[in-house]
Amino acid sequence: MPEILDVLGPRIQHLTELANNQDYCVMKGEVGPGVIVPVHSHADRETFYVISGELEAWSGDRWITLRAGDILDIPENEKHAWRNLSNENVTLLITTTVKMGEFFSEVGRPAASVPPGPPQPAALQKFVEVAMNYGYWLGTPEDNATIGLKLG
Repeated sequence: MPEILDVLGPRIQHLTELANNQDYCVMKGEVGPGVIVPVHSHADRETFYVISGELEAWSGDRWITLRAGDILDIPENEKHAWRNLSNENVTLLITTTVKMGEFFSEVGRPAASVPPGPPQPAALQKFVEVAMNYGYWLGTPEDNATIGLKLG
C-alpha cells in the first residue's frame, strides 16, 4: 500500500506509479476539517472527483461547493484554492500530471511523522522553494485575503 503523505495539511496517497512513461498520475486526497489550500496555479491540469464529504473550491473567479459525486477540472494555469469548512474529512480522487505527482512526493512528509497543528516554518520554506523550482505560482497573503482566505 502506498505511503500517505502530508502536504501541509492535505494528505495524498499515490495510486499509480510515478514512471517517466506515464501520461498521468492518480492520487487519493484527504482534506480534513478546517484545512485550506491557499490560492495557487501551475501548468499542470488537475481533475478532482469528490468521493465523500463537502468542500469549497475557488476556481476562476468564485467559490463553488463540491459534494460527493461532483467533479472539478482545473485547466492549466488557472488560479485555484480549497477550503473545508465542514466538520468531516473530504476524500478526493485526483488525476494530474506525473510532474505534479513528483512535486507532492518531494514536498510531502510521511503523515504518521507530522505533529498536529499548523506547519512548522521549515516545512513551509521547503514547500515554497520546491514550488518555485517547479515553476508554480503561490498567492501572497494579500492574494488569499482577496478571495476570503486568511493565512497564519
